[in-house]
Amino acid sequence: MKKFFSNIFVLSIFVIQVKAQTTPLSAPSGSVTIQPSNGPANTPGTIQSQSPATTGNAIPSATTTASDLSPTLTVSGFSRFSDPMLESLIQLGLDNSPNIRGALSRLEESRIRVRVAQSFLSPSLRSSALITTQSLSERRPLTVANQADLLPRFQLNTFQLLPVDASYELDLFKRIRSGIAVANLQAQASNADYLAFRLSLASDIARTYMLIRGNDAEQAVFRRNIQSRDTTLSILRERFRVGLINQIDVQRAETDYAGLQVTLKGLERARVELVNGLAQLCAQDPNGFSVPSGALPLTIPTYPYTSVTAEQLQRRPDLVQFIRQNQIAAAQVILQQVSTQPRVTLVGSGGILSGRIGPWFTPSSATYLVGVNASVPIYEGHRARQNIALSKQQAQSNQQVYLQALQLAQRDAETALDNLTLLRQQIDLQRQTLTLARRTEQYNRELYVRGLATYLEVLDAQRTILTTEQQLVQLRSQEIQYAVALLRAIGGDF
Repeated sequence: MKKFFSNIFVLSIFVIQVKAQTTPLSAPSGSVTIQPSNGPANTPGTIQSQSPATTGNAIPSATTTASDLSPTLTVSGFSRFSDPMLESLIQLGLDNSPNIRGALSRLEESRIRVRVAQSFLSPSLRSSALITTQSLSERRPLTVANQADLLPRFQLNTFQLLPVDASYELDLFKRIRSGIAVANLQAQASNADYLAFRLSLASDIARTYMLIRGNDAEQAVFRRNIQSRDTTLSILRERFRVGLINQIDVQRAETDYAGLQVTLKGLERARVELVNGLAQLCAQDPNGFSVPSGALPLTIPTYPYTSVTAEQLQRRPDLVQFIRQNQIAAAQVILQQVSTQPRVTLVGSGGILSGRIGPWFTPSSATYLVGVNASVPIYEGHRARQNIALSKQQAQSNQQVYLQALQLAQRDAETALDNLTLLRQQIDLQRQTLTLARRTEQYNRELYVRGLATYLEVLDAQRTILTTEQQLVQLRSQEIQYAVALLRAIGGDF
């Protein structure tokens, strides 16, 4: 009995040592990561890809990608607009969004699965009391023919107290540690999915908020023009009253004034829809949610490079998730390969066993069993070989999906960056056009006062100014929208 428990104690120490060597470290952000090893290949904490998908187009490893992504990094770029209200709305959405909470719940599930996988490195101990009585029939069958028809009835009693059954699998071929590595990568993929949800939500909030600010800027243009036309209309009415002009000039001014008010109401209606959409993104009740009027931000983030680098794209959470899926597929190949190796398990049991209650506690009632169980797969219809081939094919499929996602990410980033460059040039030209339009309107107004031009020419010049101002505001709004799109395309910040 003492020898049995001493064996169990030695096994426990060995398991603790193995677990200390194979337990992965956690990142500062709380996500589960794989601790790189400086030793040879296939040492604890590393994954060596044996998938043919890694040739040619190599899958980025966990150490070469941005594995230090944090929730703050994925949304920090929006603070470059220097708009406190935008930052507060993004934080409000991140704190209350059901999608974010669902992604966070899935992340916690994956972390629990890692701990479940790690538990297989520990021995399994079970205990249960057993009290049975069995009466054997007088007509029980015998292997040797007996002339007697009946046998004496036999009563069999079993009293077993505090039996302990122990088992421990020797991870000789690293099957368990390969499973832990897969669970680790799945947790990292869940973490990337959570960060991708955060980036997507923050981008949608920023985009909608900037659309509201663009709408406010357009409304300001129309209100300013309405105020100017109101003053002009009062002057025209007075001039018509004293007989200096005819009624057609007044009617043209009134028609133009009414058209501006109709357009302004349309902008107000569009703003209500945008605010309701922003309330939904922030998980707020639209009835109690409002955004005060404001202007477009003066500070627009400027990307410091002429093109988007591959390192910047690899920090995108959705691409990080694809990379983790590739690594999971490569790790599954290793897991399928080691599953074809023998499984060696140490088994043991011990307790007190007696046929009567009386001698329960005597030393002679102690019993134990210690053994080794080896399971070797011999033939399963080539199932293991097909599972390995399936895992390799899945790795190739995941690699193609990653390459496709990378191409789309490059297209989105370059499109946003090119549009920003061209829009800034277009905005400069639009400002020059607005200056010329105002100068033309001033000349026409002076000619009209002197009687050398009709009011229709003045009105046409005023409409040109309004259209040019509106287009300038729309161009600035588009510039901000592409700045938001660029931040989203490069992973939230640069």
